Amino acid sequence: MSRETPAQVARALLLKLLAQVDRGGRDSVPIGERSAHAYFALRDLGEGDALHALLESAQAAGGVTLEWGRGAAAQDLRRIRIRDPDQLAAWLGVSRAATQARAILQGLESLMTEAPGWLRDAYADALRQWRRGGAPYRIPGADTARAVNLFKAARAVAAGEQKGLDLRCFGVHLLGDPKALDTLLDPLGTLLRRNPDWSSWEDDTGLFRALGLEKFPPPLFIKGPLVLDYDGVIWDLQPLRPFVALSPDAVRGIQVNTQVPYLMTIENLASFQRQVREVEDHGVVICTAGYPAPALVRILNWLDQVLPADCPCYHWGDRDLGGLRTYDRVAATCGHHRVLPHLMTVPDPIPDPEEAASLVRRGQVAGVMPEASRRSPTGPGSSSSPHPGFRPLGRGWTRDELRALVQTGATEGAAGDLARKWLALGLAPLEQEALDPSSPLAAPLSPYAGPVPEVQP
Repeated sequence: MSRETPAQVARALLLKLLAQVDRGGRDSVPIGERSAHAYFALRDLGEGDALHALLESAQAAGGVTLEWGRGAAAQDLRRIRIRDPDQLAAWLGVSRAATQARAILQGLESLMTEAPGWLRDAYADALRQWRRGGAPYRIPGADTARAVNLFKAARAVAAGEQKGLDLRCFGVHLLGDPKALDTLLDPLGTLLRRNPDWSSWEDDTGLFRALGLEKFPPPLFIKGPLVLDYDGVIWDLQPLRPFVALSPDAVRGIQVNTQVPYLMTIENLASFQRQVREVEDHGVVICTAGYPAPALVRILNWLDQVLPADCPCYHWGDRDLGGLRTYDRVAATCGHHRVLPHLMTVPDPIPDPEEAASLVRRGQVAGVMPEASRRSPTGPGSSSSPHPGFRPLGRGWTRDELRALVQTGATEGAAGDLARKWLALGLAPLEQEALDPSSPLAAPLSPYAGPVPEVQP
């Protein structure tokens, strides 16, 4: 590994001092083994003299003051102290943090006045960090273009300008470059989660899919008695088994060519593959591949309009918060049909009540009890004598997940109905691949309409 030259060491020390001052820190850098290790790595007096000459040049320009030892140590540099930060920045040929922040401000000031409140707050926080030499969203203040483009992209997404465009087309529309957003995706995901409506997304993949920020829409996996206008070519899907995979953005129209017994969406591809192979009927079955992308939402909206009003609709997904979110999106898309959950309330084995109460007392699970059991600390709902109706809740759920589940259960709509049933039955998380596929017409499930149980602290 090559050693640093005297010029590199001198510049690094002065840049460190300038950044320190811009952050509101100390006004000097001590020359010690820990604070200036590279200084002591110089091997001979010639290199040391060259380094000192550069530092003395910065001092002559009025940027710093060099403090030396005394007596026998008069040749030892002890400390570099700031004198005029602007003069030092000019000598180094760099902009100070405040100057860099002003350049970012000039690029975004008018745009941010029209941004939603959450984005204005995030911008104000970032600007404060840039003024102090920080690098919010891992973007230093010196990278003005990238900082401006980040907030331009967030502002455009907040306004829905990406709808109907893939990631490359959105990049051209917004910044004139199809690859402009590729290097911004990591900080963009972090920034977009400042929006309270998007803060629950744990990873960028799901969030970007929900917003349509993908290079290409996910394939449409579908089977059933449908006729599609596929980019001007008419396709009859009924004889194509077990399913077809298409590009959803090429679908121009959908028609039904025979009676459809039901429509069902399935969250995961593995379960979809089994469903279409093992359940032989004329149902329309679609894989959402996780949270539905905007292109798939358009297909579902089309089907919602062309299917008869009495056509049953179902969704089969994971029993977790992500599955709940996916179910809610499908149900909201099908405004003309009620979407019921399929195989999402399969009962768990109920442990012995004494064992369940013991688990709660040890803090291994959270508990849900009937209201009557919680009224008296010495009654049948007490820890010493668990109520027969007690069902443990929390096997596999974290407390944050339980809290989110209870909050969802307190809301109206499809997700609230399903969350209340999970809570009432004390159901644990379950991946849908653990279940065998079945026809949704065999045992349609109704939503739970009872009270939301409390999560015991």
